[in-house]
Amino acid sequence: MPRILILTCFIQTLSMIGFAIWPIYLIDLQSQWNLSNSEAGWISGSFYIGYVIATPFLVSLTDTYDARKLYSISCIIGSIGLLLFSLFASNAINASVFWSLVGVGLAGTYMPGLQILNSRLNRNAREKFVAVYTAFFGFGVALSFSLFGILKNYNINWENSFLLASFILFVSAFPLLLFSGKEIEERQPKPYQGIIIVLISVIKTFRNKKASPFILGYGGHTYELFGFRSWTFPCMIFLSSHFNVSASDAFIANSIGLMGFIGIFTSIYGAKYCIGKDRAKVVSNMGMLCFFGSILTAISFWLSFWMALLMLFIYNALITLDSGSLTTGTVINGDSHDRGVRLALHSMVGFLGGAIGGPVVGFVLDNFGGQTSHLAWFISFLCLGLGSLVSALTFKYYFFKYKENK
Repeated sequence: MPRILILTCFIQTLSMIGFAIWPIYLIDLQSQWNLSNSEAGWISGSFYIGYVIATPFLVSLTDTYDARKLYSISCIIGSIGLLLFSLFASNAINASVFWSLVGVGLAGTYMPGLQILNSRLNRNAREKFVAVYTAFFGFGVALSFSLFGILKNYNINWENSFLLASFILFVSAFPLLLFSGKEIEERQPKPYQGIIIVLISVIKTFRNKKASPFILGYGGHTYELFGFRSWTFPCMIFLSSHFNVSASDAFIANSIGLMGFIGIFTSIYGAKYCIGKDRAKVVSNMGMLCFFGSILTAISFWLSFWMALLMLFIYNALITLDSGSLTTGTVINGDSHDRGVRLALHSMVGFLGGAIGGPVVGFVLDNFGGQTSHLAWFISFLCLGLGSLVSALTFKYYFFKYKENK
């Protein structure tokens, strides 16, 4: 396994350390700040809104420049966002602003980190190892949930948790800058062309009909995945209370962390399964399977806490099954000179979906009985499953158009 792969995966995991703090402390801060579920959902979504806004400028720059410096600066931006949240967050508005800065930091680390890896691997290695890198997103999520779930269980307040995450993210700014080595791809230097030109070049990527379904499918995927990750902790709190099961914050957080850890292997398996097959057709079938998984998970909420917990594990595995396959599809369907632009659009569409997932669940909860309503959680998870359905139907639409125009 290449050294650069190990390094990028390890640093990516550390740079995501703050990912789960808001979901872990959501219930406490919702009560402390008198937030509605919709307001709490919008704070969750602000993370991804910051990501989407920053992505076209940050990720597209990696087509021209080595992403190492960008990665370092972005870690510092995310660290500042966590620090400001710790010191000054007090309501939905300023919390959303500070949390969106953390999303900006992720925009300059996740896909740029992939570009650091891509520019140091040959084409065959990319198809093999891109899914490993993207799967470690799940490991970063797992570590974040586990660490801060344990800290919350030991009554560490949210201010100190955000402060700790800020420090770890700051430290993450330097290893790739110093130790990632030289690129093996040749670059053709070109000047920065301005914001409008960058946006136009990103949007023009939709002309790539082979990459487009993977980009759009990623939007449905992340809508579902990030909505799931934003609200599963409060959902399990409700289920444990309703079924009179004694489940500590640490147990619930570590369960969600384990889901993220398992997601590494399901994502890698899904990507490897696609190699040598019709990737688009396989990913479409994965989406339909996940949609039915969301229905069964919602039904399990009426049965028992342990059945619901089992189905949440299975549903999480189904959500992550196509994660690496979607990103790999975007990476390999095009040329190296505009790969950064493709990944920028991939991230924008994907995390725009992520920005919608949390608010949608919050809206459903507010309008169908709140966090203590079985019906509200049932409908919420049915709505999450629509992400996979949209992804599957997107691929089927492109199949139809391709055959029609052939």
